[in-house]
Amino acid sequence: MDYHYKTDYRMLSDRQIVEKILEKPHDEEAAVFLLHERYNPLLQSIYKYFTNDMSWYDDFIDELFLLLKGKEGTWRILACFEWRCTLGYWLKGVAFNKFRELMSKLIENKGRNESLDSDSHNKSKRQIPSVGEEIFEQNMQRVMLIEAIAKLRDDERFVILKRLQGYNSKEIAILLQKSWMKRGIVKKNHNGDPVIPTEDYVNVRIQRAKNNLKKIIVEK
Repeated sequence: MDYHYKTDYRMLSDRQIVEKILEKPHDEEAAVFLLHERYNPLLQSIYKYFTNDMSWYDDFIDELFLLLKGKEGTWRILACFEWRCTLGYWLKGVAFNKFRELMSKLIENKGRNESLDSDSHNKSKRQIPSVGEEIFEQNMQRVMLIEAIAKLRDDERFVILKRLQGYNSKEIAILLQKSWMKRGIVKKNHNGDPVIPTEDYVNVRIQRAKNNLKKIIVEK
């Protein structure tokens, strides 16, 4: 994935880049450079500890970005780094824990029975785990679902993944727009006007994704 930066961050030290991120107005582009350029080899190696399927890598990095930024957008997690070790060593620990959490949600779903149809933050009650063949069958179904999602088109895969992670349609629309901007993606409708993701746009993509998932799984 090629990114175009307004600033040449390659000439800056880690400390200088972190200072740019933490100072107001927060330089989010600098954070993108850290994760997608300078520490991309390190983060890929951590990701590959869990899986060699790179279909989910960008999504995992996006989630790591959101973790560091925080819900309030204050970059509180990054601000807690006190430079008692290298930034790479610290980031390795943060990324490992986040990737492990995300992989657990994808494969095991943490024992929760979540629905792609739900647009609510409320999670269903924890299910009593099955044993023996039932557990094997459930895990196989999850693996098949993940493999099927990986075959979807980019936007469909993005919205389904975010739905599984508990985001509602409004939140997914915001995240999708940020993803397009970060990747320099500009989509236009049949009139040639720029497309801006909305809740309706996300809901349509989710429904298409669900229909395509059914086809992919049946073909297996």
